[in-house]
Amino acid sequence: MKLCQFYTTHEERAADLARRIPIKARLGVCIDNRIVDITDRASRHRDIRSAEYAGILAASVALGDEWADLRREIKGLSGQNGVAPENYQFGPCVLRPSQFLDFYAFEQHVKTMRKQRGFDFVVPEWYEIPAYYNSNATSLIGHGMTAYYPPDEQKMDYECEMACIIGKPIRNATLETAKAAIAGYATLNDLSARMRQTKAMPINMGPSPGKDFGSSMGPFLVTPDEIPDLGALGMRAFVNGEKWTDGRYGTVQHSFEAMIVYASRSRWLYPGDVLGSGTVGGGCGAELQKFMKPGDTIRVEIDVLGAVENRVEHDK
Repeated sequence: MKLCQFYTTHEERAADLARRIPIKARLGVCIDNRIVDITDRASRHRDIRSAEYAGILAASVALGDEWADLRREIKGLSGQNGVAPENYQFGPCVLRPSQFLDFYAFEQHVKTMRKQRGFDFVVPEWYEIPAYYNSNATSLIGHGMTAYYPPDEQKMDYECEMACIIGKPIRNATLETAKAAIAGYATLNDLSARMRQTKAMPINMGPSPGKDFGSSMGPFLVTPDEIPDLGALGMRAFVNGEKWTDGRYGTVQHSFEAMIVYASRSRWLYPGDVLGSGTVGGGCGAELQKFMKPGDTIRVEIDVLGAVENRVEHDK
């Protein structure tokens, strides 16, 4: 299934993102490149408006035995009664994850960024563990929205990533249980303010000040059964229509299953939690030594998963 949370008006989307609860959101499935509204069908199976599931709507539907009947219904639907995606406004496929972990899992990206910082080698620990930092779970925006960077930031950057969404609670995972806990995947643009990040990094507390002001995700959560070969998926980014990134997920060093195993050690991961893959090789402006400017449009796309596009501006 290719699931999304969508709105019929900009005002509804703005209100939901302000409160971080998808009260006005509709649940949709993409069939034949048209959005079919399945909110009422889902409501018959569970009260999806309950506060318990307010932030994990798409992930909850994507996995779990109690949704088996709904999934069978969806597979029998046709896209002919749906609406073209451009007629809707999209939020991130998971609006309010309880946790957003961003990893650092592509060797080419790591080598390039370390070389720019004066290091000619990758530390051996990077190959041993899937390192991550805790990003801001309240900062996600959706396709078609404006991405606001910190005022006066002169190195406005993007990061072409894939997101993995957790579908059920898991702790102390094995590779097998980790795989079973994955609800689906989404396109992720981990926005980066490089001047702010560079200023903070020497303190050795991580990159968060330059990376937790916003990330763009979705609009679709694609369930694993729709993806025969995750490694074959191409990952691309375009700035004002010009291709800046052309990579492939299969170049990743650490799998999402390995990330879940490492991150869930003595720690719970919950439905709707988001794990970012880290930047694919050549997947950001910093690697290319060129950056976006206010008014530019950044589009990050992944085969099968779809594209997320945003205009960038300075915050006021």
